Amino acid sequence: MAPSAFEELCKQKKAREWRTTLATPIFTEKLLLDMTPEELEAHYQHVVDRARETKEDRALLVLERTQEGRLERQAMKAWAQQQREVGKVTAEQVPEMLEGLRYEISNNEVHFLLRQFGATEGFDMIRERELTQHEWLWLVGECQILKESYKHVKREEWEAEYANLVRKRVLEELKPDMPAAGEVGWWWTAGEKAGHATSLSKFAWGTQPEIEEKLLQQMEMFIGPRLKALEGTAGKMLGSGCA
Repeated sequence: MAPSAFEELCKQKKAREWRTTLATPIFTEKLLLDMTPEELEAHYQHVVDRARETKEDRALLVLERTQEGRLERQAMKAWAQQQREVGKVTAEQVPEMLEGLRYEISNNEVHFLLRQFGATEGFDMIRERELTQHEWLWLVGECQILKESYKHVKREEWEAEYANLVRKRVLEELKPDMPAAGEVGWWWTAGEKAGHATSLSKFAWGTQPEIEEKLLQQMEMFIGPRLKALEGTAGKMLGSGCA
């Protein structure tokens, strides 16, 4: 049997015991209650740094252990099939490939996953961004971690929080006096192409109706005028014979 992606990573790191090391918590010489504010800050920063530096490692380890390795084998088959049929794997194909692995995936989750691989620009998907085999396996592992996190955090709460985070970042990008085609992306228009959206509509958030309705009202308040401006600009262009 071929080695897993995590085993290949261990070879690259030349760390035979990396699996055990990764699962070992960070021990401190003092109890947290006995630490000074400076020591606490240093400890928490150490935890954050380790989490960031081992993000890939943990995703591949989760991929390896899930269903006793069957998920990774299925992910490899999906990759091979896509290579035979298309010759490459791009960001645009990721949602369908994940669904083929029996994941129920939303726009929020797709954006969250692709953003980790530089496959988003602003809040639009870079559809043509190609993924390597290693990146694909890593992404599947990240997806599994996200799904497992719902044991501790309700999915609808995560969806609403992430949507709110993206909303804030979109508003930061919007220029008050110069609406442009790229400022309102596929994210906020239920997949419609930026600059061609006609209205705000319900999204694939999988969240509670009352939460979705509240967010939609907020979006209508801030982004609605931009969309109307875009519609007005498009109308003037069409009226003058320009496409």
